[in-house]
Amino acid sequence: MIDFGVIKTYPQEERDRIVKSELPEEKVKLLEKYGLRCNENLYWEKAQYKYKTQEFFSHRLVRRCSVMAIIFHMYRLCIAKINYFERNWTYYTPCKFDWKKGTFVECELFDMECIKQKHTGIVIDLRNLSAIIDINVFRSMCTDLESALDNATNNLAKASTF
Repeated sequence: MIDFGVIKTYPQEERDRIVKSELPEEKVKLLEKYGLRCNENLYWEKAQYKYKTQEFFSHRLVRRCSVMAIIFHMYRLCIAKINYFERNWTYYTPCKFDWKKGTFVECELFDMECIKQKHTGIVIDLRNLSAIIDINVFRSMCTDLESALDNATNNLAKASTF
């Protein structure tokens, strides 16, 4: 068992190594992708030269939340968005834009920057999703996504009967 009171006093590199050792590999990959470090208050932060250090979330949140919830938290998405996509995740896949190919490619969850609806090909950029601040606009988007999914599923069913 990790003694978090003692870990707070450790040097940065040692603290990071210890707290990462208790996390699943995918969460560690996520933290490393964004270059996050665990500060003395046990918050994951990004420190960059010339910029103010930005705290993202506590180590406690990283331990208890899903990788998707952590990513959504980084993009400052509300709980309604997290809940919706976690409940409906079977219809979606993580993806990111590959500038060399000029298209969206599927990726591992920790590396996701966008969400693609599997049956329709609709891509939702997490930056655009974070720009939706009105819950009614988000609900309308969900309704549109579900309608598009229903249409695609019905078209697949009709095509397979021939």
